[in-house]
Amino acid sequence: MKIAVLMGGISSEREISLRTGEAILNALINKGYDAFKIDLNRENIIDSLRDNEYDLAFIALHGEYGEDGRIQALLDILGKKYTGSGFTQSAISMDKDFTKKILISENILMSRSYKNVNEIKKYPVVIKPATEGSSIGLYICNNESDAKEAIENLRGKKLVIEEFIKGEEITVGVFEGEALGVIKIKPKSGLYDYKSKYTKGETEFEVPANIGESLYKKAMDISEKIYKILELDGGIRVDMILSEGKLYFLEVNTIPGMTETSLLPQMAKLKGYDFDDFVKKMVQKFAKI
Repeated sequence: MKIAVLMGGISSEREISLRTGEAILNALINKGYDAFKIDLNRENIIDSLRDNEYDLAFIALHGEYGEDGRIQALLDILGKKYTGSGFTQSAISMDKDFTKKILISENILMSRSYKNVNEIKKYPVVIKPATEGSSIGLYICNNESDAKEAIENLRGKKLVIEEFIKGEEITVGVFEGEALGVIKIKPKSGLYDYKSKYTKGETEFEVPANIGESLYKKAMDISEKIYKILELDGGIRVDMILSEGKLYFLEVNTIPGMTETSLLPQMAKLKGYDFDDFVKKMVQKFAKI
């Protein structure tokens, strides 16, 4: 079986995708697979997927044109197998606004959303793009002036405006419908933004999260429920805020980072998988489809 690792891409998360892709490629080679990388860019994004020979595409792309269903739809048209969720599920989950509308109808607790600045009843609020990850373009706004400035800076993007919930951020990994574990994220700055995520030493991680047995199980149960509601596949991450004993949904990542130090592989270790074995398990699952 020949495996193409799709990495890079044309989103704002290109550099993170390259790290993920290289780690996955190395794991596949370590496990004896015939694997190679395809570094996608705006010029080759169609031709590379069509003209290369491969039996399975291992998608290591983050953000738009990777996590949002467009690559998945193209691979479906080409008749190629690929890892992760299908195009419809990917597209919906990438859009934080659509995701919230679906999950709120299923009684998943989340912060209050606003359609525009005039609707805001209480500050602070969070303003962020609806279809980008890695906390790119994330603003915490303490007043109307801050909110208007954030909206101006994000002009042209679909936005999510929501109440800021003060608490601790946790994340739950889910693979094939089963929660792997819970990690508490402790950024030194107090905000898990792009710098905190990708600068060494800026964030500490509590593995597993020390939040009490009851809340730990509840976070796992909620994440498994979200996985099922959104009809997801493969390995995903659900991010939440723990505030005053309540768990508030933030977002779902259908293609989380996959380096040896990334959060999803750390949670897989809690279930006894080392990094290379976890990558192999993904291949075994999707090669059958």
